[in-house]
Amino acid sequence: MASSTMVPARGRWWIRAAFVVGVLLLIAQFAGAVPTVRAWADGHSWARDALQDAVYLLAAALVLARAVMVRQDRGAWLLMAAGLAFYAAGTVWWIAVVVKQDPIPYPSVSDLMWLAYYPFAYAAVVRLLRARRSRISLSSWLDGLIAAACAAAFASVVFLNGVTGDSIGSGMTMLVSAAYPVADIVLAGVLLGSWALSNWRLDRVWTLLLTGMGINTVANGIRMLETTSGVYIPGGWTDVLWSVALALIVAAAWQSPRPSPERRPARALVGMVLPAVMAYASMLLLLSESWRQHGLPLASSVLAATAITGAIIRMLVTVRVVENLADARRQARTDDLTGLPNRRRFLELLDRALPEHGAPVPTAVAIIDLDRFKDINDSFGHHLGDRLLQMVAARLAEAVGTDGILARLGGDEFGVIMHDADSARGQKIALGLLAALRRPFELDQIALHVDASIGVAVHPDHGTNHYVLLRQADSAMYLAKNDHRGVAVATGDAADVAGRQRLTTLEELRTGLDRRELTLHYQPQMHLGTGVVTGVEALVRWDHPRRGLIFPDVFLPLAEHAGLMGRLTLQVLDMALEQCRDWRADGLELVVAVNLSASNLQDATMPGHVADALARYDVPPAALHLEITEEILMRDAARATVVLAELRAMGVRLAVDDYGTGYSSLAYLHALPVDDLKLDRAFVTHCDTDPRSAAIVKSTVELAHNLGMRMIAEGVESEAALSRLREWDCDLVQGYHLSRPQPADRLATWLRERQPGPRDPRRTGDEVTVL
Repeated sequence: MASSTMVPARGRWWIRAAFVVGVLLLIAQFAGAVPTVRAWADGHSWARDALQDAVYLLAAALVLARAVMVRQDRGAWLLMAAGLAFYAAGTVWWIAVVVKQDPIPYPSVSDLMWLAYYPFAYAAVVRLLRARRSRISLSSWLDGLIAAACAAAFASVVFLNGVTGDSIGSGMTMLVSAAYPVADIVLAGVLLGSWALSNWRLDRVWTLLLTGMGINTVANGIRMLETTSGVYIPGGWTDVLWSVALALIVAAAWQSPRPSPERRPARALVGMVLPAVMAYASMLLLLSESWRQHGLPLASSVLAATAITGAIIRMLVTVRVVENLADARRQARTDDLTGLPNRRRFLELLDRALPEHGAPVPTAVAIIDLDRFKDINDSFGHHLGDRLLQMVAARLAEAVGTDGILARLGGDEFGVIMHDADSARGQKIALGLLAALRRPFELDQIALHVDASIGVAVHPDHGTNHYVLLRQADSAMYLAKNDHRGVAVATGDAADVAGRQRLTTLEELRTGLDRRELTLHYQPQMHLGTGVVTGVEALVRWDHPRRGLIFPDVFLPLAEHAGLMGRLTLQVLDMALEQCRDWRADGLELVVAVNLSASNLQDATMPGHVADALARYDVPPAALHLEITEEILMRDAARATVVLAELRAMGVRLAVDDYGTGYSSLAYLHALPVDDLKLDRAFVTHCDTDPRSAAIVKSTVELAHNLGMRMIAEGVESEAALSRLREWDCDLVQGYHLSRPQPADRLATWLRERQPGPRDPRRTGDEVTVL
């Protein structure tokens, strides 16, 4: 029933009182329609007339009160109140004046008032519709056309049959006689059409309003048929229907407003069935003309044909919509760039591949992550990166073949479902995929080498649903990336724990970079020719607020995979140069060397960053050494050469770090603008006991000197190894035998204690290396 909760408390009591009065009036009118009571009412027509006037006036007053007291939909209900006011005024004037005249005039003032109700009712319905639907689709417009035409067609059969050729008279008489049926036909169309345009929604306001106005139209039709047949009885059930219609309209007006999220469209089945039913009904109406004695009115035939035409167009639109939905569904499950299934489709296919019960056939899942793909994007642009992803997808699809299903999960990450594959077969397939990726890709006359890390998990060994399997495969992929093994198979629960810890560490590292939680420890480097420490290698550490000092092997692989290495390296460069400035101000003219990541080396703006940092801390370029690994050089030697040449032109010395562990190439060493080779500790540590290591170290020293470079040996852990290096004329050494890495303040004290004498002015400068 109607609610008064949307009006101020001070106005609720008389609203409730008015509704109570209205209910009592309806009860009285129902009672008056009962034959036995109606006999009494015929003798007291004044009571029946007063009752009817009261019902109409009270309905108009209540709708007007709702419009005045409630802001929402005020315009619509003001229009409805105006229409009902004209309707009530016409009824009052009819009872008070018109029926007392002899003969009763037609048309009268009451007819004009009753007809005035219709335009206000139309406008109110349209206003409510616009408030609920700001945008109406083509399908909804067609539904509205079908519904309106069908309703108007059937209404016209009733109302137009009441307008006969006998209805002749003055022009005004004929106009009013035609206006009533036309108005009701239009109202029927407006009501059903508005329901269709509202997406067949059935909220309480719309349901009560359309039902009430529909009953009013039906009552008008019944009244017309009764009048034509001469059986109309004042105060009968037709009058009761009018009062019920008014009561429903009032109830609709006083419904509590609902927030928009609660307004949901009807089920799709309703939107499909109702237009079809109306089209079939219109078709039956047209077919009935063949067996009707007098045939259909022309207007009815036209309206029915309009409904059928609208249904045909609606069907064509629906077919197109279904095609678009199917295409949208396909696109929503396909990666736009590569044409492969996307993550959503991958999960669907994986769920289908995993049996729910019984002894399952093993199914392997692999996650493939390209190594350092972000560096390629940063260096060559996203256009070339996208082309590379397309080529990678094509090569992986060829390698997977019929062994599984390939999908792009996002970014540079791919997934593979391998049917009937246990751990051994899954690993074998993954190794084949890795081998396929390692063949160079030719893009714009550039040969790019792509590597990847692949994690494999097997159902049911490592999980029984796609959530667990993907988590296990992801953890295995990170294990492969950290260990540089290429392919790794999940290890069960331990992988889950490691995966969660890895993600936690990565997020904490992002925060740590923002909070400047990184710190540097420094390991001295000694010039063998003079015995003087001329530089230090600065090793990055993470001073975690809860876990304490964390070493780089824990967080650097995560930073590299997450694309944080560029930012991390620049932050370390700042710290190293700031410390170098402080040492120089304190009389310690040490040289600082900073390792560059792949993203730094492929960043055309890197030389500018270095120049700005040197100027900001007032450190001469000769006091900075920058180190790069062989692996980075081999990825894009041409690009690296350009960046390195700019850095060297500034006066910064350059070194190849971890020499001997990558893809060593004399051609690259000859072409690259580097000054030093830094031999990996794996060869240096045992050079005094292992003849093979000794031969490698000695030949590398000779190679460096022959190329005009200096040789730096790291990992010196004994006096014997130091003696051999001095014997082979190595230039610089560092290692535990000389000193472990130390914080800056302790290193300064250590240097003063061991090097009190003046420095050799002939020294060319050694380095502080930042990892």
